[in-house]
Amino acid sequence: MSDDEQKCPECPEGIPEWMATFADMVTLLLCFFVLLLSMASMDAKKFEMAASSFQSALSGVLESLPTVAIHQEVLKPKLGGDDQNKKIAADVAKRVKDIVKKSEELKDAVKVEVTDAGIAIKITDPVGFSIASDQLQPEFEKTLIEILGVIKDMPDRDIRVEGHTDNVPIKSTRFPSNWELSTARALSVVKLFYQNGENPALLSAVGYGEFRPIVENNSEENRQKNRRIEIFVEYLQKMDSAPEGK
Repeated sequence: MSDDEQKCPECPEGIPEWMATFADMVTLLLCFFVLLLSMASMDAKKFEMAASSFQSALSGVLESLPTVAIHQEVLKPKLGGDDQNKKIAADVAKRVKDIVKKSEELKDAVKVEVTDAGIAIKITDPVGFSIASDQLQPEFEKTLIEILGVIKDMPDRDIRVEGHTDNVPIKSTRFPSNWELSTARALSVVKLFYQNGENPALLSAVGYGEFRPIVENNSEENRQKNRRIEIFVEYLQKMDSAPEGK
């Protein structure tokens, strides 16, 4: 056998070709999972467990895992649907009732109910306003401020105040009709809330006059029930995604 035949073939310079292809594939997989991670809503505890498992698997390969930024907004707990909404609303309603019970004059005139969207507080005259007036009664004003302190504990809230009157006509320079009177009463409550720190973007006032009675206006007792203020504290509904087909 000649010397040329016995000589070993020269090894190619650089890394083997299969290693370059494998490295490209691993890099693409890493980019794919980073994209998935960036678009996902992270659960901090689950991420910590996954990172720990991943680090154990790569022990000796990587000195440390890269740090992934988790925004505080992602970790903020969200309302868990109607059941949790109603649980929070029931707690707020109970606290409002406790405030009202402190006044003998108010406890029979103020009703608090839990609704599908939040809570409703209904106040009938004469505890709220004097007849044909939009000026809040002093004790009622104090109670409203206490109630507002409780309402502020409801997250993502919207506050709508509705004014209602009986069907007795009113005509004055300030209030040409019951519409103006009912609206002015609702605005008085809204302004009080604003003056005591509520975000004005969450407040609205509506006046219905005598056109939405809860009972017939056939007696003084019934007319008194129809002269009322209704405060609706409701959760803001935020859609996570648009409906299909839109």
